[in-house]
Amino acid sequence: MAKSKNLTINDLGGMIKDGFDGVNKQLNEVNKRLDKLETGQKELKRDMDEVKMKFAYVAYAIDLDELKQRVKTLEKKAGI
Repeated sequence: MAKSKNLTINDLGGMIKDGFDGVNKQLNEVNKRLDKLETGQKELKRDMDEVKMKFAYVAYAIDLDELKQRVKTLEKKAGI
């Protein structure tokens, strides 16, 4: 028969500590990845807000150009 090793409380405590240290290391890595994702998400939101503002301006400019053309047409018909 194989000899079994008697574990002491200190041995068991060391094993548990090693397990928690490994989990802690993994959680730190996950936190770093989440921080990167959060930063990327904030950048995307800022870019989307900028695109929305530019689109709103373009739509406004198109409407303004159309109105100018309509006013010119009305002034021409009215002889102004």
